[in-house]
Amino acid sequence: MQARMDTQQQRLDSLEGLLDVMAVGNPTLQRDLAERRAARDEPAGSRQNAYRPNPHQLLR
Repeated sequence: MQARMDTQQQRLDSLEGLLDVMAVGNPTLQRDLAERRAARDEPAGSRQNAYRPNPHQLLR
């Protein structure tokens, strides 16, 4: 069960990483993401140690 939760968390982190890539140069999306993170009490830089796929791999 823990392995399944870990896999799901990795998928969520991957999707969030993709949103971060998409937000580059888009102030509206950057603001919306910042608001959602603030609502979850998560600073924007707190995910530095989380699983992060290479953005170039996401766009292939």
